[in-house]
Amino acid sequence: MTIGLSFLLGLLASSVSYFMLGLWWPVAVVVGLFAWLAFGLLDVKMDSTFTLLGGLLLIFCVSLSAMVFRASDQLSGLQYVDTQAVDGTEFRYPVPLLGNARYGEAIYKANGCAACHTQQVTHESVVLDVKALAGEKNHAAVQEAISRFYKVTGREASGGAALGLPVGEWETVVNGANAADASKARNFLSIAGASVDVQVRFRGEDLTQHDLQNPRGRGWGKRRSVAQDYLFAEPPMLGSVRIGPDLANVGARLSREVLMRILLNPKIVRKYSKMPQHRFLFEKVGEDEKGQHIIHDGENTFKPTKNAEALVDYLLSLKSANYPLPEAPINQPYTSSMPKPVSAPAEAADAAKAGNSGK
Repeated sequence: MTIGLSFLLGLLASSVSYFMLGLWWPVAVVVGLFAWLAFGLLDVKMDSTFTLLGGLLLIFCVSLSAMVFRASDQLSGLQYVDTQAVDGTEFRYPVPLLGNARYGEAIYKANGCAACHTQQVTHESVVLDVKALAGEKNHAAVQEAISRFYKVTGREASGGAALGLPVGEWETVVNGANAADASKARNFLSIAGASVDVQVRFRGEDLTQHDLQNPRGRGWGKRRSVAQDYLFAEPPMLGSVRIGPDLANVGARLSREVLMRILLNPKIVRKYSKMPQHRFLFEKVGEDEKGQHIIHDGENTFKPTKNAEALVDYLLSLKSANYPLPEAPINQPYTSSMPKPVSAPAEAADAAKAGNSGK
């Protein structure tokens, strides 16, 4: 094979590795060089179908192996990240299972809960909202930038932006934009000197229900699940069939009492539930029995066993989709991601004079 033809084959192998298999670009270059050397400089003959198919298979295997090793290296490099709870308390995430919750994970596995429930909040799309804040000096320029953005993207103005963009107030420029339009809006506004904030929103039926932004939401989690969530799960029990609701964030949705009742008899809580009863995790007691988590179901009274307590402890620990992460943020109030417009020296001097004259 000629050097030129083998180079084209190497270029093809490198392109397939990068664009189709998603390999890191240096690895894709190495794969291409390998193909070029094998079929060009080393003078490997391609005079038979066997040699051709063997070469293609070899290139595919090398590329696939590199992709697997790359992904494995990325996952093995995951570390703790800083996040915060709903009340604002900061902590390192994820938190490893401790004590009774770890034993409860084994009960979860033994009872095949993953056959009906998932632990993976999924999303269908990502949209972005852009807000802007203009000062008196750059107000006209920011208005012009917004007009040009609407003209370029074919969008219609709405809200305060349509009414003239109030000075010194955050105002929505575009809601539910794709990445390209949000980038254009940010560029136009930044050049005009406005403060800009871009908020990421994940959309999908698993996510928090919202009458306008996500009317079909089921409220199973505040954000999508990512690899970071399963750092201590061996193996991650993602599940594949959703006969029941997703459990990735069940600890933030349901209380201990409700979970106990669902385990004993799901129809106590949900009339049409398809979940089987788990009465083997409870034991009958007398009607006069007193204590924590005593449940009356019909003519019988039950109390949870240690296995039931451990399983509920594990379920209460599942709150992964409740904490924001850098790669999976939760909708937050707008805060400026760029500095506010700085007053010009002349403007500051005028303000000082006005203040002195008022004394």
